Amino acid sequence: MAISMLVSRDAALIETVLAAAAAAQVGVVVARDTETLRRNWVSAPIVLVGADMAATVVGLGLPARRGVHLCGPEAAALLSWSVPLDAPVMVLPDQTGFVSSLLVGRDELGAGGATLLRVVGGSGGVGATTLACGLAQRGHRQGLQVALVELDPCGGGIDLVFGAEQAKGWRWPDLASAAGHIGDLHGQLPNVSGVDLVSTGRSRTSNQQRSPASAGLPQAEAVQAVLASLSRSHDLVVLDAGAHPDPGVGTHNAQTLVVVAAEVKAVVATRLKVAAQTLDGAMAVVRTGPGRRLDAALVGETIGLPVLGVVPHDGSLPLALESGTPPGLGGRRFAKACDRLLDGLLGVEVAES
Repeated sequence: MAISMLVSRDAALIETVLAAAAAAQVGVVVARDTETLRRNWVSAPIVLVGADMAATVVGLGLPARRGVHLCGPEAAALLSWSVPLDAPVMVLPDQTGFVSSLLVGRDELGAGGATLLRVVGGSGGVGATTLACGLAQRGHRQGLQVALVELDPCGGGIDLVFGAEQAKGWRWPDLASAAGHIGDLHGQLPNVSGVDLVSTGRSRTSNQQRSPASAGLPQAEAVQAVLASLSRSHDLVVLDAGAHPDPGVGTHNAQTLVVVAAEVKAVVATRLKVAAQTLDGAMAVVRTGPGRRLDAALVGETIGLPVLGVVPHDGSLPLALESGTPPGLGGRRFAKACDRLLDGLLGVEVAES
């Protein structure tokens, strides 16, 4: 049976990973040279790359693969290699518990069969959050078990979009201590119109000072553990990444949708973002409407992404949102556009509402 591989010459890192492997009762081959690295690159179920050898791995031009994770003591050094290797980051020894779970094959995102969709705003104010909510709601209309996860620490609470700010259930502050392999979260989260929500928190009183721990996202290990749990228990997990997605959050197995408005300034901003973040495999969703009249094909060509579909302006959508109707249930044009996107992504036909 193939065993996982650690690519590193860092004695402290090797000791940490081998201790985690021993605790999980699994083997790990340590690749200190390129020959061992090449020999095990394809067959190893999990590849852990130390920051000390990340440049070597990138320079070898090895075939792209899933299951690669960067690990080491310094987050900044790891993040600089996250995009070139298309790999999430684990800071060790802080996240040693997650290493054990990875090595026994329990927390690879997508391992549970869920489809992960990450929605990114090409620029501010393009309705990326509304689209994420709409896709989640329309997925539920198809009979899928759906979760919607807020990954924008400044998003303000995706439960507000659903009119569910008073709904009982766990939010990110309640999940801050999650690590490694966690159980089924269904039934513990706010559920609105059939969609499970993982929302950021908010201050409970007007004079309470917000802190990152109480209002934003927890550390990457907790986010990774929650996403892994949802990928096992749900059919579709929609990630609202906001306009500034964190490359350190382990969403490398997600299909990324970049939302771009069909107007010049937004297209230029999106092109710069796509170039800076190298969003390989991403697809564009073009928002049209008043002041947004550029041709969708031209938009896609300019930003360098294939166009999945167009979401036209729906004048009834703002009124529906003001009344507390979740996106995807109010605004027929918007709902139909979400249906078409899901059909293109998942090959499903969503029932008429």
